[in-house]
Amino acid sequence: MAELRTLRLSEIFPNPDQPRKDFDPIKLAELAESIKTYGVQEPIKVKPRGGRYMIVMGERRYRASKLAGLETIPAIVEDLDDDQVEELALIENIQRENLNIIEEAKAYQRLLDRGLAVEELAGKLGFKQSWRITERTSLLRLADDFQSMVVKGHISASQAFEMSRVSGNDQLVVFRKIRDGTLNTYVKLRAFVDGLLDTTAEGALFDIQPLTEKERAVLTSYESAMDKITAFLNRSFKDNELLILKKVLASNRAENIAKVDLIIQHLQKIRKALVIDSLQQEALLEKTA
Repeated sequence: MAELRTLRLSEIFPNPDQPRKDFDPIKLAELAESIKTYGVQEPIKVKPRGGRYMIVMGERRYRASKLAGLETIPAIVEDLDDDQVEELALIENIQRENLNIIEEAKAYQRLLDRGLAVEELAGKLGFKQSWRITERTSLLRLADDFQSMVVKGHISASQAFEMSRVSGNDQLVVFRKIRDGTLNTYVKLRAFVDGLLDTTAEGALFDIQPLTEKERAVLTSYESAMDKITAFLNRSFKDNELLILKKVLASNRAENIAKVDLIIQHLQKIRKALVIDSLQQEALLEKTA
């Protein structure tokens, strides 16, 4: 049963398994100044342990109270089991947005290791999609150095998620490509990682099979179309010709705009497919090097 009491700060100690490890000293000092003026507005929550009291929720308030020179603090004392303690500590930090994504991932994993299902944990945290849990915990597959770089902001969340899809030296390969600017869009990054993961294509990389009749037909059609487009663009139009063209096409202007837009759309699709294929082949070559 929970009981509101006033405890001496010397009787209280932090939870050694607190998900949050970093406390911003500037924000802590600001909170201490507020506590000096207005006092602790919300009690911390503690549980009895070894003749003292371990913090369950409110470590920031505890630390700031010590900075403010207080000797006591209001606290809700409740006898909780370890699972309840960890759940409450995690939920408090997430709701207050105090965890970085690696700390969050580690906290999720600890709860999952205790036997909570992904869907159950998502429900407790108020997440509508359980993939938010698995997306975070996937970051724990990153090497320690890369996890540290995520925390420091040197690797973005999306880059980290893609890097976590591969293991070992492949993570270093992806990071180097990110660093040198080769994978400067998510599409390129995803394609390169897909290439590293595509073990079925690895065997076929140096085993070029003859084209089928259907493949030859597609190739012929593509080359013919590209030759015509290239010849058209190479010819180009001078400014005075564009003026004439604008005049003679005025009657079906909308139709011609639609045709040009369609050409651009298809060229962009072709370019995207070629870029993706090129990056996937590059990834396979990296892997077989």
